[in-house]
Amino acid sequence: MKKEKLFICKSCQISVNQEILEGKSGGYYLHQNLIKNAENSSIEIVKSGCLWTCNQPCAVSFLASNKYTYHFVNIPPLDEKYHQALLEFGELYADSENGYILPAKVPEILQEKLLVRIPAVDTYK
Repeated sequence: MKKEKLFICKSCQISVNQEILEGKSGGYYLHQNLIKNAENSSIEIVKSGCLWTCNQPCAVSFLASNKYTYHFVNIPPLDEKYHQALLEFGELYADSENGYILPAKVPEILQEKLLVRIPAVDTYK
């Protein structure tokens, strides 16, 4: 079982100005597109309930026990460049010991989309 997870807000809109497309949410499309491109991924891609950044759709979070958590926002659900960047970041995250990714290593397209990096609970023992 994969321990690192990418949570995708299933209720996120397509964009701030567009709630749904053909009856589906932005989170739905983002999840489907990532699953389609992630057959060799080291992370588990999971649909999540609301991640509470509704004014910045689509939102995703990378989580794992004893690792930093990363929360990205304003991810265009239909843009393949972002799908690839999220999967690339997922591999960096899975390969890291504690989840800390140097800012310069975060794919450039995602750097301005990172809202918060939260340390693991046991980081500062």
